[in-house]
Amino acid sequence: MTPGTSLGRSALYSRRHVKAGWLVALLSVGVSSMAAAELGLEQLWVRAMPPTQSMTAAYGQLSNQGDTPLTITGASSSVAADTTLHESVQTGDRMRMVPVTDLTLAPGEVVEFKPAGLHLMLTGINAMPATGSEVEICLLSAEDKTCATAIVQRDADSMNHHHH
Repeated sequence: MTPGTSLGRSALYSRRHVKAGWLVALLSVGVSSMAAAELGLEQLWVRAMPPTQSMTAAYGQLSNQGDTPLTITGASSSVAADTTLHESVQTGDRMRMVPVTDLTLAPGEVVEFKPAGLHLMLTGINAMPATGSEVEICLLSAEDKTCATAIVQRDADSMNHHHH
């Protein structure tokens, strides 16, 4: 065996171990980040509007079921060209909507999207979904995209009548 051959095999052996080490490290990071932050979406509903309307709102409960903070950075829906986070705020005797660019939930935190509070605005709707139909709502974070089905209904009280 020549010294060059021995060195070549040794270098090849080392490169394989380095590659394997990086692969294990990358997989470990991927698994830990997926397990660390998990968004829950529950009791989702979309406000029923007349067929001529091109916008509506979506409500429900969001929860961070993971063990690290989770930041919602965007949203989408199956019926709207644009879905954005908004909050209704009282200014004097007027209520106005303010865009929310991101929303961070602490581990275990639950946030309620409700009328006159935080909510999702669905705009650019070509055909308003009928009462009782289903709409897919997705929330985006740096880690993931979480989707759930929302029921189209007139108000929050109707939600309780769907799940007996």
